[in-house]
Amino acid sequence: MIDALRYVGRDLHHRSFSVSSDRRELLWQEMDACLQLADQLSASPTRQPALDRLSDPAARPCTLITGASSGIGAALATSFAQRSEVLVLVARRGDRLESQALALQERFGLRVVPMALDLNAPQAVDQLLARLAAQGLWVETLVNNAGFGLRGTFEASSWDQQDGMLQLMVRVPTQLTRQLLPEMQRRGQGCILNVASLAGLIPGLPGSTLYSAVKAYLIRFSQSLAAENAGSGIRVMALCPGYVHTEFHAVLGVEERMQRLPGLFWLTVDQLVQWTERGLKGSRVVLVPGRVNRVIAALAQYLPLRWANALSAAFSRRFRSRP
Repeated sequence: MIDALRYVGRDLHHRSFSVSSDRRELLWQEMDACLQLADQLSASPTRQPALDRLSDPAARPCTLITGASSGIGAALATSFAQRSEVLVLVARRGDRLESQALALQERFGLRVVPMALDLNAPQAVDQLLARLAAQGLWVETLVNNAGFGLRGTFEASSWDQQDGMLQLMVRVPTQLTRQLLPEMQRRGQGCILNVASLAGLIPGLPGSTLYSAVKAYLIRFSQSLAAENAGSGIRVMALCPGYVHTEFHAVLGVEERMQRLPGLFWLTVDQLVQWTERGLKGSRVVLVPGRVNRVIAALAQYLPLRWANALSAAFSRRFRSRP
């Protein structure tokens, strides 16, 4: 953790030369806090690492959103900005994150902390926790949203791509939840929102083998986590959207093909946010937004497996392309 703090401090110093003067001052303050905390931990090596700072009674609550710079993550950031004291946005694209943070600050008048970070990098979660500690923040709401898709059948993508998906969409949300949940439990309040997918509820989805498996993991993880924390004051929910109008399919290179889908299959990000906001106020652990998506989820659950597999295979042949 000490090495992570010092690494973050050096990284903030380098980044400060490419931002505005106002932002540079904030980065320098964060850099100083990281380096000071590293020095304190070096002087007292027996102390619990930076997580101690997250347990500070004076720490301010924040909402942490991963994959926040575009698509569903950006829409959720706007939603949570309306009811959060501090918003922490994490994504790889620093320039996009900076402009997004400034826009949210100006619009809603809250403190927004952009953290440009590749969560697939070694020790990325440790670095994120160190920066939260240096900022004097504890995570009251965790939104595990970071992710990406892979085009084509399982053997069509490389192991490096698949390993990256497992790291970002399984290990990172699991590690963040494990590190941040104890403080929520201690305070008797918190919220964990795992952005899964309708794909995680559909058996045998050709062309989406690893993606659907990863999303199924997030759904089961959320269900068990909710059961373990029932009555604790901690809200756990898996959000399982179907097709949403974002840049997701354009990035995959399948947008033109996916436009063949009838409009009733699609949601806008605003519609998705409305469903999410209502869902978080309720008690449902697995939320499938959209009436058509709910019908699909019900069919996948109650149809004989052979029929469900045949339907998903037929759908994939019609609307998904092989590389």
